[in-house]
Amino acid sequence: MIQVSVVIPNLNSPIIHQTVEALEKQTFDKKAYEVVVVGIDRFGLVNESDIVRFYLTEHPLNPAQARNRGVDHTSGEIIAFTDADCIPPPNWLQVIVNRFKDPQVSVVGGAVDIDSKNFWTLTDNLSMFHEHMTLQPPGTRRLLASLNMAISRQAFQSIQGFDERYPLCEDSDISIRLRQAGYTLFFEPTATVLHAPPRNRFKDLLRHSFNHGRFSTKINPQYANEEGLPGLFRTRWVLVLAAPVLAAVATVRIFSKMDVFRRYLLSAPFVYLAKIAWCLGAAKHSFLSNDRSPRNS
Repeated sequence: MIQVSVVIPNLNSPIIHQTVEALEKQTFDKKAYEVVVVGIDRFGLVNESDIVRFYLTEHPLNPAQARNRGVDHTSGEIIAFTDADCIPPPNWLQVIVNRFKDPQVSVVGGAVDIDSKNFWTLTDNLSMFHEHMTLQPPGTRRLLASLNMAISRQAFQSIQGFDERYPLCEDSDISIRLRQAGYTLFFEPTATVLHAPPRNRFKDLLRHSFNHGRFSTKINPQYANEEGLPGLFRTRWVLVLAAPVLAAVATVRIFSKMDVFRRYLLSAPFVYLAKIAWCLGAAKHSFLSNDRSPRNS
């Protein structure tokens, strides 16, 4: 019986084969897990096997759509999510399953091991995933990252999966809805993935941050009581004018949180600029109506 189903959204990732190969090398029982890749693979890097299946889509899907489609093709009791630019170590699945042995655990998020070889990737990871680094302590969290998240099938189905109207930040949305449904989100830092997205230029960093701002749950009125910005900063021009101050506060918090972050101080000015880009994106937020359906066809 399949115990764990791993679902990966893919849109022509140049390193998806490394992700798949890493999953095939898991120390977990090979008969107890499956890997499902959903999306488009123009480079032909996904090779199917006894463990791996690839579902080609007719058109590009956002990560939420691809994950939901992938879950539809799985049977595991635990659904583990990672991204097509992540490399999990051999013990990744075992660490996740060990945490689920606690009957009180239905949602587990793992840590992000940053790629320090690429300066822009490093900076992007510091900006986006500083709360999910490997040296952070284990325990409950308000938000988890979908590039390293596992949810029991029962919990996933109870909230109808990912909200497909989020092209980005869908992990924040599902985290909030899981908590609202009464589930505790547990962070396990020993369940790590190496996140190595192809961000090779400064403008890649800025574009990524800007787009995350556009769809952030922090400025979604629906979640004003969950993690929103103070009401004053929801005014578009106030957010734009306050961007330098908000970005400075966020950057100081990141680099003062843990001593280890100080070794990356060269990234600090660019994290600051990325946070300004986030504010500008948030000022142009593209939310649709509050009448959201988690599963849109």
